[in-house]
Amino acid sequence: MLSALINRVQSMTPDRRQFFVHAALAALFRVFAAGAAFLLSVAAARVLGAEQSGLFFLGLSLATLLGTLCLLGMDNAILRFIGQSHVSGDNEHTNQVFTNAYAAVVPVAVLSGAIVYFCAPWLANAVFHKPEATETLRYFAAAIPFVSLFFLNGYALQATRKVIASVCSMQLGVTILALPALLYLPYIQTTPLASTAAMIYVLASVLVVIAGLWLWFNVPAHGINTSNLRMPELWEAAPNLWLISATGQAIPWASVVVVGFFASSEEIAFFSAAQRTSLLISFMLMVVNFVAAPRFSALYKAGELGQLKRLAQLSTRMMIGFSLPILLAVLIWPAAIMSLFGDAFSQSGQLLVILAIGQTINVMTGSVGFLLTMCGYEKDMRNITVFAGVLTVTMMVVFTSIWGILGAAIAVSLGVSTQNLLALHKVKKRLGFWPIG
Repeated sequence: MLSALINRVQSMTPDRRQFFVHAALAALFRVFAAGAAFLLSVAAARVLGAEQSGLFFLGLSLATLLGTLCLLGMDNAILRFIGQSHVSGDNEHTNQVFTNAYAAVVPVAVLSGAIVYFCAPWLANAVFHKPEATETLRYFAAAIPFVSLFFLNGYALQATRKVIASVCSMQLGVTILALPALLYLPYIQTTPLASTAAMIYVLASVLVVIAGLWLWFNVPAHGINTSNLRMPELWEAAPNLWLISATGQAIPWASVVVVGFFASSEEIAFFSAAQRTSLLISFMLMVVNFVAAPRFSALYKAGELGQLKRLAQLSTRMMIGFSLPILLAVLIWPAAIMSLFGDAFSQSGQLLVILAIGQTINVMTGSVGFLLTMCGYEKDMRNITVFAGVLTVTMMVVFTSIWGILGAAIAVSLGVSTQNLLALHKVKKRLGFWPIG
């Protein structure tokens, strides 16, 4: 069986073989990243307890939400434009795009972090009604610029097909540094606090940003290029790509922030833990998107629509095959899975099932978002994500006020499903094929 698999891989075209190799590498390191992120959530819940971990998850969600919004769409722009210039060997264009991205993101992210830092007492008291969250929010405010930058570094490395370096420059790097420190926290603090855990996360983020920059500039052809700080194609696409990213973040990260308005710290912890666990179902989607997104852009620009279709459909089959066993485990043992966070979390098994269904639909529709954005149809994806984001936040507010965190889970699942089904229809209309074929 192994020899047959090797023969089949050897018989593939060079591009497809490279895709499988990169996908395998991405899967391996994404397994580490997803496993480490899951362990970080479990460790936070067990070390900090339900109340303090709720404050930690609230601050982390706010920092991640604002950090990704401060990317200003440069994450997808980097994937698209550096992905194209890397294939053509245009290092000057690659460096111009990277420089433009940094010039745009750094001041906005620093300003956002400063605003949240000084507004932390007001946010804790007037918005979240949790005065004890002030110090935690201040630490996570300091993390906002570094969250933006480690994502920016990671996307740039991803666009140049540096698979391992990209994964390590994002979630895996931060988690590997923060996890052991968090586990050691009970030995240096009698009652572990969310604010101390937040400080650990900030320090880990700083180190990962430094490492990401070193990995980028360690390539001789990479450097700073300020010769073209007005790139019409880049800046024309960036607002639409930003809206896609901004409204897309309304579903996974803003949901925890919205729950913070209505729920206790313990309920925030239950919801956040269930949501993070449900993302394991879409793990393979993240892996494939990680490898395929720059290739979608290059194939479309080259006019290779047949290869684009085959790659998209192959990707979807891979994702479905990997995700269905995880969904089955979630449906059979939801309470047991959630009890890994602590005995009190077992009651949130129903939340996990609801959120998992939404993630399954996300996987089964394929890489529809990246197919649209990488092929120049970012306006279509913008309209879809704005509609789905507004719909999701509206349902979050209404459903959470009526049914609590159960309503929040229903809203998120419906929002994810709506966005992906609409994008699936648009891919068929624009590109002429179904990714699930």
